Formats: sequence, structure tokens, C-alpha cells
Amino acid sequence: MAIDLLRSGEALKLYALVVNGKCLIRDFINSLEIRSKKQVVKLLEQRADRLVLFDEQKFRSIGDNIFELKTRGGVRILCFWGGPKTLILTHGFSKPTKKILQIEKEKAIKWLKEYQDERRL
Repeated sequence: MAIDLLRSGEALKLYALVVNGKCLIRDFINSLEIRSKKQVVKLLEQRADRLVLFDEQKFRSIGDNIFELKTRGGVRILCFWGGPKTLILTHGFSKPTKKILQIEKEKAIKWLKEYQDERRL
């Protein structure tokens, strides 16, 4: 499992998780309509450049060391901390129901554990 630098800002470095040779977050962003894509790019720029991270409307913990970046348009991106000032983005999806959010969260937890296991070797 690899990571790919998406954005290096004043506050954080944002990396994309690469799973089986695919950068899921890049593929997701590229699949969005122009309006949603612009919102996501702006959100990522803001997160990378600003030290204030915990804004429940844009960034919140959903438990188990998994966090959610959110746009007003309903796009969700799950992520976890990869180290100091390093956020690893796993994948994205449209505003979910609670059941779907739990399924997506479980995927992110699995990738977090794999990421941590590989870093320990």
C-alpha cells in the first residue's frame, strides 16, 4: 500500500491512499461533476493551509481514528492521521445513510490498520 502526495499546505500535507495500484480519491474526484469537484478542491486547499481543523461542518471525527471531510454539496471523503501534520485520504462518496457511512467507515478502518502494519515493518 502506497501513498501519493495530493497537496502540501502551510498546515498539513494531504496524501491519497493507493490501493492495488489505484488512487481511489483521485478517481473519485475526477468522477465528480464540475461544481462538486470545485467544492472538493477548495475544501482540500483549506484543510492543507489552515491550522484550525475541527470544524464540524467540514471536518469531524466519526470514531475509530477515522475522520470525515465534508462539502456542502454532500461529498464525503474519509481520512486518518498518518503522522504529525499528515492526513491520509482514503476514498470518497456522496452523502450517505447511516448504514452506508458505517460500511464506508469499515473500509477506511481496514486501510488504516494495513497502513499502520506496513509502517511497523
